[in-house]
Amino acid sequence: MASTFAAAARSFDGWIEGPASLVSECWRAMRRGGRIDVHLGADGSLRIPAGSKDTAALMIVPTGALDPAAANRLSAMLVGRQVGLLMPSAWVIERRLELPPEAAAHLDGIVASRIGSLSPLPPQDVLFGHKVLNVDRAGRKMEAGIAIVPRARLAAAIEAIEGAGVREVTVEAPLSDGSRVLLLPARSGRGRGHGPAKIALTLLLLLALIAGLGALVARPLLDGAGQERRAGIEARAEAARRIISAASAPADAVTGPEQGALRLKSDAVSALGALDDLAAALPLHSHATEILLADGKIRLSGVTSDLPDVLTKLESSGRFAESRLVGSAITSEDGVTSEFVLETRPLIRTGGELK
Repeated sequence: MASTFAAAARSFDGWIEGPASLVSECWRAMRRGGRIDVHLGADGSLRIPAGSKDTAALMIVPTGALDPAAANRLSAMLVGRQVGLLMPSAWVIERRLELPPEAAAHLDGIVASRIGSLSPLPPQDVLFGHKVLNVDRAGRKMEAGIAIVPRARLAAAIEAIEGAGVREVTVEAPLSDGSRVLLLPARSGRGRGHGPAKIALTLLLLLALIAGLGALVARPLLDGAGQERRAGIEARAEAARRIISAASAPADAVTGPEQGALRLKSDAVSALGALDDLAAALPLHSHATEILLADGKIRLSGVTSDLPDVLTKLESSGRFAESRLVGSAITSEDGVTSEFVLETRPLIRTGGELK
């Protein structure tokens, strides 16, 4: 059980290392100031200028014999700072490369592949960096400066600086033109790392997990209460609709005006219902050109190729009565169709009954 827990903890630590390093880098980029340059002397000593956390104008610490008092003072001056380690020019082996301008995008790989031929020492024993010094677009040439430094000469200085609890360390080497080349990418100091970022991210993940579990538990309870409230609201709304409907259209007429209105409503022909019944009853070979609804009857003018069938369909539909032809039908110029005028009484009423 303990081994399983330890393996899970190691897996989680490895998984959160990436986001924690990203948060740490963003935090360092946002912080203004905090950088201090430490000059490495040719004798291997560290020279820290004034203006740091210490009030001394200059401090020299031999890196080969760092006593506890010097280590404490160095830590007091550098802890939490971003340190740039500047090495002497006497230690730098400088090389130049001429390349086409198109090679600028691939300069890292080109220098790394040629460092074995450019350095007098094996590649694993040196630190190196490069910088574009000059670009001649007319001659289509690019000059790159390469700085090579023995790794062993920097080991003691980097060991002492990282042991002081710095935030990060960069190593820079001078070139003959006065510019500087970054030899060592920014490295986290021993005393800092990504511990605070890991703790913050872990707490955020725990809070998110607790909030998610709380939402899963509380949602059914909230849904049940919400359903009860919705049911109560719908019941009250339905009761209100019934009250409004009864007030606007009473089923029982009590007063004389109400009784007269109900009689008019019952006796009136529904124009929309009558037109709908007429459209359903007319056969496909006929169509209406004019429809007039008056005095409870429909006068229909139209064209058909079978006038008797029109009258038959109207009577047999069960929706019309007293259908008759008004005047004589007139044969059209095509000799097939005839124009007619007929009159019929629709039976549909607004009360839904047929009379």
